[in-house]
Amino acid sequence: MRKFIHPVVLVFGAGATRGSLSANPDQPPPLDTDFFDLIGRIKGHGTPILAKRVLKDVWELYRRTTNISLEAYYRDIETRAIIGKFAKSANQPKDWKRRQEDLEELIRRVYIHTTCDTNQAPVAPYTSEFHLKILRILSSKDSILTFNYDLTIEESFESAKLWNPVTGYGVTTGGKKSDWCRRWLEKRPTKKPGGQSKIQLLKLHGSINWTLYNNQNIRLKPRPYVVRTINRNPSFEKISILAPGWNKPIHKNPYKKFWREARLRLEKCKSLVILGYSLPETDLLAKALLAEVVRLRSERGNCLREHICAIQVTL
Repeated sequence: MRKFIHPVVLVFGAGATRGSLSANPDQPPPLDTDFFDLIGRIKGHGTPILAKRVLKDVWELYRRTTNISLEAYYRDIETRAIIGKFAKSANQPKDWKRRQEDLEELIRRVYIHTTCDTNQAPVAPYTSEFHLKILRILSSKDSILTFNYDLTIEESFESAKLWNPVTGYGVTTGGKKSDWCRRWLEKRPTKKPGGQSKIQLLKLHGSINWTLYNNQNIRLKPRPYVVRTINRNPSFEKISILAPGWNKPIHKNPYKKFWREARLRLEKCKSLVILGYSLPETDLLAKALLAEVVRLRSERGNCLREHICAIQVTL
């Protein structure tokens, strides 16, 4: 692995997870462009029932289910739900809110099914040799920015010397004694379990292992990989993510803190490594963030020393 000039900022997109996990090639982690093409392959734990329902909704809207962008579909049902609140139809309107909730739960489940072995009890996350290797380049004051919901990055840390889930997310988290956090720390023994992290992992769109309390604080879920049914129907789990629509409330905490810290670290870094992220047209907030960083650094004559962009990541 080559040496970088520190501080380094790593940016991970969906392509990094997709390209680094090959344990189950029939169920690869999805990208925005093929989410609806892949969900029919998911098996078990009630997820096929939910996938079938969502695909029926997609068909009703577009009269097709292939070559549909996840972000485009979510944006369509999100905006129609907003319109339906104040410009109601005289006829029986569609339940757009229900469609949003179904899709959000399906997104959660798909990322679990495609990044973990759900046939084991408890569910076991797949390992990523690529993530393990790339994380080894990091040192104190480096940063990771990601737009991914999955836990591939967290599960790929081989020790707790640089990062831990108690203090490494940009805010102090609750639930440090929960099952997942406790097991994570037990696998990576250190002199000060849960001590101050030396790097930050800023998940700008949220994470499947987070819930919010007091509307602005993160609590770590005890069992983030749960996929189950109740009375043969898929059960829903609450998580804190910014769904893939246009109306992402990044002006509210804790996301406000993450985005501000991300900007500051992008403005100060000496090396920028972008892995599996193509800056999609629909992600207007991310484009604005990076454009502002480029503008400010250009005005200051503070150019990056190193910039590496790998749109598609493969081992």
